[in-house]
Amino acid sequence: MRKFVRTRPAAPPADTSSNHPPHSPNGHLNGIGSGPRRDDHHSTLSSSAVHHAPTSRLRYWNGEEAAGALWEDPDFPANASAIGDRRLAANVQWLRPYELSAQPRFLGDTIVEAKPPGETQPLDPNASETELEDEPEEQFAARWCVEVGELGDAGLCCAAAALALTPRLLARVAPPHSFRRGYTGAFRFQVWVFGSWREVVVDDRLPARGARLLASRSALPHDYTLPLLEKAYAKLYGSYAALRGGSCARALQDMTGGVVQSFAPPRQPPALLLRVLNTAVPRSTLLVATAKPEKEGSGQRMRNGLIAEQAYCVTGLARVREAGGGAGGEEEGGGVLVRVRAPSGRGEWRGAGARGGPLWRALPPADRDLLAARTPEPAHFWMPFAEFARAFWRLELVHVGPDEWVREAALRARRPWRLVVARRRWRAGYNAGGPPPGRTAAANPQFRVAVPPPAAAHLVLAVAQRYEPAAPRPLRGVGFALFELPPAAVARRAALATDEDAFKHYRPLETAHAGRAREVAAFVLLAPGHYLLVPHARRAHAEGAFLLRVLCDRRADVWEVNDDNVIIRDINTEFQDDGRSIPPHVEAAISKVIRKQGSDELDAWALRAVLRGGGAWGGAWGGACGGASLELCRALVALRDGALAGRLAARELAPLLALLALWRAAVRRHARRSRVSAYRLRALLWAAGVGASNKVLECLVLRFASRTSLSADACLLALARLHLAHERYRTLDAKLKSNPLSLEEVILMTIYS
Repeated sequence: MRKFVRTRPAAPPADTSSNHPPHSPNGHLNGIGSGPRRDDHHSTLSSSAVHHAPTSRLRYWNGEEAAGALWEDPDFPANASAIGDRRLAANVQWLRPYELSAQPRFLGDTIVEAKPPGETQPLDPNASETELEDEPEEQFAARWCVEVGELGDAGLCCAAAALALTPRLLARVAPPHSFRRGYTGAFRFQVWVFGSWREVVVDDRLPARGARLLASRSALPHDYTLPLLEKAYAKLYGSYAALRGGSCARALQDMTGGVVQSFAPPRQPPALLLRVLNTAVPRSTLLVATAKPEKEGSGQRMRNGLIAEQAYCVTGLARVREAGGGAGGEEEGGGVLVRVRAPSGRGEWRGAGARGGPLWRALPPADRDLLAARTPEPAHFWMPFAEFARAFWRLELVHVGPDEWVREAALRARRPWRLVVARRRWRAGYNAGGPPPGRTAAANPQFRVAVPPPAAAHLVLAVAQRYEPAAPRPLRGVGFALFELPPAAVARRAALATDEDAFKHYRPLETAHAGRAREVAAFVLLAPGHYLLVPHARRAHAEGAFLLRVLCDRRADVWEVNDDNVIIRDINTEFQDDGRSIPPHVEAAISKVIRKQGSDELDAWALRAVLRGGGAWGGAWGGACGGASLELCRALVALRDGALAGRLAARELAPLLALLALWRAAVRRHARRSRVSAYRLRALLWAAGVGASNKVLECLVLRFASRTSLSADACLLALARLHLAHERYRTLDAKLKSNPLSLEEVILMTIYS
């Protein structure tokens, strides 16, 4: 199975238009980039942005840099287009941080400033957590005590605060920068988009009205991490206005690349919610909860002490001997406490079960001491499970892969997820079969999942459709179905792939559908056995790329259902063994053509005359599905013309016509109104004695199908090309000691020509 590979873009040429040192390579100085762009060019410079800055602020620049050399982003200019709303753009000034603060700071700037002069190495992934972020708890809390600005995105603020507890994941999104060393006005960020990390470069001109930022900001004075991150996010989506309606789940996926699941705790059965928490907390899954505001607006403190729309991270579970969470047995959360932390340091829960409350005091002293020992950091508190389910209206589960588990020291104590990734595409006529149990559903991409004994496995299944943040298109419904395979189907490698009615006889264990979601996901527990995972679009024939991700907490085998490229029936051998002969009326037609052209060899025109005039095409050798085209006859001649003479010996006609009869019978079996559905092509190939891989099948559809069907002649021509490719491969294999080409490569070159 193919996995995506992260690549780094090539460095651009150095900018020699100024006497200040160029900032470090990023692939695209002027914007978002993961590859070359037509408008890739050097940065533009501003001569007025800092020319009149007070002398006291010049100490934040490198002494070798000249005033007036700060970068301005031409792809995201500081004007109304970046705001995206004319009403909000009124009276907006664009100011750099040093114009708003005497000592602007950025997350991790001490790391940059501690490096030797001239060193531009990226952050060492093996550095300790204290090296990455070494600041007092009060400063940490103030940095992530955020206020959503007039142009801000509450979802992004919530996600950024939640990631503060995993500093390495946050540092990948917002690498350390400094306003003292190497400051050029450009800040680089990374955001995950459909399976790969995309670099976003912005200048540090921020929207303000008067001296007040319109972007989101933190309570830490002079800190510009969040405003600049928000500007990069606005550039990714096209404007600040485009961030409206964003969610914490979307931002968490953009900033982690994980599979995000959203739950509404008050609407979930307590037993299910508790099972989700019990499964997710010990694994490399981030759990972010938010409370619904009692009235419109975020940031308000509610009567229970929680702050609305603020990120709360679930960090642990405990079971006490005396229940403090209301009625209900153990399966419904009785006696279960949930450990929660607010990165901002504010908004501790004040319910009856809060620390020091009546329910807390009712606990046995040993339990109280144990719970207190498990909350050493400030801003941690325990909540009874029942109160947790009522107080928080959203719970986001962010399942991160093994790369993130290795990167982030805060996750090392948890069990990592194993990850399998497949990038595929739904193509009309080939594998865009729509949802089961539709007639074409068996054509969808299919993946086998094998869970070995003895224990069951937890899996996260996710299917994402391609999206582009800056150019949003209406999202199509995507989903998947998970089937348990019966023993008879387990032995077949191509399980269900060619059976049009297969899904009508199987009931899915799990289905996931969504109307307008970028990604759909499900959390499942699978007993040892074999399963079939079928990603699909909501409508048949809907084309588009998709990303399949399967995370498992223990070893499980996942592979795509595929066929081998093989000729199953060798007609030459069968014909010789059976001793069959050409029917008299066909032999008479051949003799007539040979006498007419004075040779015992036939070219494509002569072969067509035999097939049409001798009755071979419509009699016992075939069926009435149309006449033989000249292109088909040329392909048939090439199949038996090893000398490249353009002619076919008369003695080769008997096995060739027998092969043609087999093909015609397969076409008749699958044709409806003289055409064959492209989704039935694999079944037709099997009936004609040929096996084809997924890639070859897709190539056949591209080459020979018209929309979603093939004519009878196109089916026969496709079969002729397949046989010709196998003949060529055998010839190459016999002539070359070491054949550098695979059979599939030879087939693709033969067909797609």
